Parts: sequence; C-alpha cells; structure tokens
Amino acid sequence: MLSAPTFRFLPLAAVLTGAGCAADPAPPLDRAALRAGWEAWTADRDSLFRSPLTPLLPDSLAAFEGLPYFAYDSTFAVAAALVPATTRDTVIFPTTTGELQRYVSAGHLVFEAGGVQRRLEAFEPVVGEPRLFVPFQDATNGRQTYGGGRYLDVPIEPTVAGRLPLDLNRAYHPYCVYNPAYSCPLPPAENRLEVAILAGERLP
Repeated sequence: MLSAPTFRFLPLAAVLTGAGCAADPAPPLDRAALRAGWEAWTADRDSLFRSPLTPLLPDSLAAFEGLPYFAYDSTFAVAAALVPATTRDTVIFPTTTGELQRYVSAGHLVFEAGGVQRRLEAFEPVVGEPRLFVPFQDATNGRQTYGGGRYLDVPIEPTVAGRLPLDLNRAYHPYCVYNPAYSCPLPPAENRLEVAILAGERLP
C-alpha cells in the first residue's frame, strides 16, 4: 500500500532570508476591503458573462443566472511573499487546444494556508496588461471545480513589508470550461496543491 508523500516546509522567514528578502512578520490584511473587492469582482465577472464579450455559448447564455462560487472565506486571503526569479526565462505552456502560449517567469509566491507553507510559481504575460498569472491545481479539481485547474490574477503593485495580498477567493475557471474553442494554459506540475482550496469559482 502506497503512503501519501510527505513534504518538509521551511519557516517563511527562513525562505525569505535565504532569498535575500527581509524576514519581517507579514502585515495584517484589510479583510473587509478584500471581501468588498471580491464582491465587486464577482459582480464584474457576471456582467462580463452577460455582455457581447461572453465566453458562453448561445444556449448557456440564455440560461445564465450568474457564476457559482464557494462562500467567501477570509482564511483563504493570505499575505504572500514574492520571491523574484533570478532570470526572466520564457516559459512555454501547453493548452487545452494543443496550442502553445508563452509567459515570462516572474518568481514564486510563498504563503501559508491550512497551517502549512505553500508555494506557487507566478508568471507574467508576454503581451497585455502587466500582472502575475498563477495557474494552479488543488484537491477540488474534478469534483467541486474544473479538472484542469483554476487561475489567479495578482496585480503587480508595491508590496507591504515584502508581501502581496493573495486572495484565493478570486480563483476562477478558464474560459474553456464554457467554450472549448478557447485555448487555455494548463497549470505546471509545480503548481499542484495537495489541499482542497474551497474558495473561488466552482462548478454548479
């Protein structure tokens, strides 16, 4: 019988110090502002899905009543340390349609979730608005969420004590969930979390 793999996580301060970053305590997050921001974000997404730019197929659009989400959970809003990549390499992502998409390695985000230190690789698009693109998979995939994983977009903005607010409640499904004509990048193996992220967009 195979046992579950075990992982050893260094304390967040040790990771930051080793990466040449300050090991100051993570600043408190404005959770009320994050919740309000999430509510505005979900409203904007519903508006987009009802607009002429919707990814929905005509039959689905006619029946659309809003995207389903897990109930907002403030424990999934965390302060993440961005450890920049030593070299900004171009990364080639396979997609759901077999095409290839290019991104630039931005580094990795280190944060705590479920009492354990986690790490997710972050990327920047080659074209378009600057942002951190974080595709990931977790234990909800294929059950409560799309089997291919979900995405996070993290604004590139000044950090507080070297941290960025990472709100996993903003995890969303790629457009190929609604229309197979869309070409959606597949999360890299490094971004597979062994825990269930019960936050963000979910299946009906």
